[in-house]
Amino acid sequence: MNNSVIFSQLKIGKMTVKNRLECAPYGNALFRMDGAADNKQMMHFRNLVRGGVGMVTIGSANCNLDYGPAPVPYMHNPFLLSSYKNMVELAHQYDVRIGWELIGAKEMFIPAEVLVNTYTVDDIHNYQKGIIEGAVNALSIGSDYIMIHGGHGVVPAAFYRESTNKRTDEYGGSFENRTRIIREILEGIREKVGDKLAIEYRISGEEMQKDGLTVEDQIAFAKAIEDYVDIFNISRGVLENNEDLPYVFPTVYDKKMINVENAKKFKEVLSKPVSVVGGNNVFNAEEIINSGAADMVAMVRPFIADPYCVEKFRRGQADEIRPCIRCNNCINQTHGKLHDLRCSVNPLIGREEYFGRVEKKADSKKVLIIGAGPAGLEAARTASLRGHKVILIEKSSELGGNFIRAAKEEFKKDLRNYLDWSIRTVCQDKNIEVRLNTEADASLITKENPDALIIAVGSDPIIPKFSATGTDKLQWVGEATNDSLGENVVVAGGGFTGLEAAYGYALAGKKVTVVDMIDESMLGNGASVMNSTSLLQKLEANKVTCICNTKVVDVTSEGIKISNKDGEKVLPCDNVVLSFGQRPKTALVDELKNIVPETYVIGDCSSVGGTVWQAVRSGFEMAFEL
Repeated sequence: MNNSVIFSQLKIGKMTVKNRLECAPYGNALFRMDGAADNKQMMHFRNLVRGGVGMVTIGSANCNLDYGPAPVPYMHNPFLLSSYKNMVELAHQYDVRIGWELIGAKEMFIPAEVLVNTYTVDDIHNYQKGIIEGAVNALSIGSDYIMIHGGHGVVPAAFYRESTNKRTDEYGGSFENRTRIIREILEGIREKVGDKLAIEYRISGEEMQKDGLTVEDQIAFAKAIEDYVDIFNISRGVLENNEDLPYVFPTVYDKKMINVENAKKFKEVLSKPVSVVGGNNVFNAEEIINSGAADMVAMVRPFIADPYCVEKFRRGQADEIRPCIRCNNCINQTHGKLHDLRCSVNPLIGREEYFGRVEKKADSKKVLIIGAGPAGLEAARTASLRGHKVILIEKSSELGGNFIRAAKEEFKKDLRNYLDWSIRTVCQDKNIEVRLNTEADASLITKENPDALIIAVGSDPIIPKFSATGTDKLQWVGEATNDSLGENVVVAGGGFTGLEAAYGYALAGKKVTVVDMIDESMLGNGASVMNSTSLLQKLEANKVTCICNTKVVDVTSEGIKISNKDGEKVLPCDNVVLSFGQRPKTALVDELKNIVPETYVIGDCSSVGGTVWQAVRSGFEMAFEL
């Protein structure tokens, strides 16, 4: 068992939490459109609270009567409270404290400056009334706490920010007036619920924008409301501006623990406990607590990647924790597209109701899987969990497929951690026989005579022929390295693979240009808006030039010949790196797919490949159905 300090109790108001790990609020879009928590939400929530977390904040609990319908909790609706009480009872069954992030959903979609300066006093009072009633309703169903969302530039922060608030009434002007809206809410909640409900207050330690709130501003604000608050949750950034999203949702390109330094500044001057969010996980939580920077460590995405990560860590099974790769597919699906929650590495997330528990089937099969990239590895793992005997064939000398190359850059440690976990869990599984350096063909399949065949042979790079083909001048992105390239590099292809490669070369001090036929507005498409924003910011900061709406005509010993509306020209360079995407190995699939009656095609060689999310999803789904 793990005796880390993160498993010590923490007193928050009158509430005692069993450990120092908090699931921060997230909108998962799994509630019904009328706001009820039905079986889809309950099945997802059950896995979360069973996994060992100390406290869980249910995100985006709307308290505005004028908003809807949407798949979020409606804390002002008395007819929905019984479904939320089911969640409270389930949390308490596993000794988990449960709270609700109270927001005015309508206000979240109004630009800050418009909201602050156009809301009438009656509008303000209605907003305040909704939040206060939400707190009263939370207490009525046995909840342990509420969170007031005052971070990320939402209502309380927008009113407090001098650059936004131009009001001349009692809600504008002086510090006291600009903080009045939240002080009246907190006073109203305490008047109604006393100390029976703990209050957590989320605040951006700093807003990271011109004329935004600084850490000094926010500490002054926190001190002004401290008497009403039991714990402060320190975040960063503003949701209203896309350029700030990487601060709110740190990406694979960003540092971890980004708010710990600010959290420490709050903790040094406040008497109440401090929680910190932003690039945290169970592995760095102990460091944060021991440093004295915070009392509680909050996170979301690690719980989505593996809801049982805390319990595994407590039991000394850290190697079994499925790592989050910080791709932000989860947030992009729910916040960006308003779709149900999904995870690139955990195919069960958001679909717990449909798939239930992955249990063994009564009829065990012999399953042959050809190809050990992310799809094949997931299929092998899932088939084994279902009780089948698996043979995993890989033609190369190592497992991982094209994902090995995708994770090679130094800044992609999160992806390498996932790949290591995926390989490790397969290799340690006694139900899976791994055969490396083995070419799969019809004779091998016939000889093994499997009950089911899964084809996961992946894809090949698209490499057109140019004048410089066969020379070191022209290299494929999957094989090019900083050592193999000169100082002046052109990347042909501005998809995400090309952009990430360009960033890696720029970090090594090279002069980098990216050329693509797409419009500049399309750069980074296909990834989450958080990750594309972060990557494009880093390309700009590292002086990477992007030439769009431009065709590659040829690559010669001199450089790359391009063509656009301005005509043709040659860009001199040391090397050209080709990143034109991948082509499914359809010929090999056609050769193998009619040998075994029960055959499935998954991953990049199928119609649903192209990303790690689709690869893992297809591998899981087909293996689950065996």
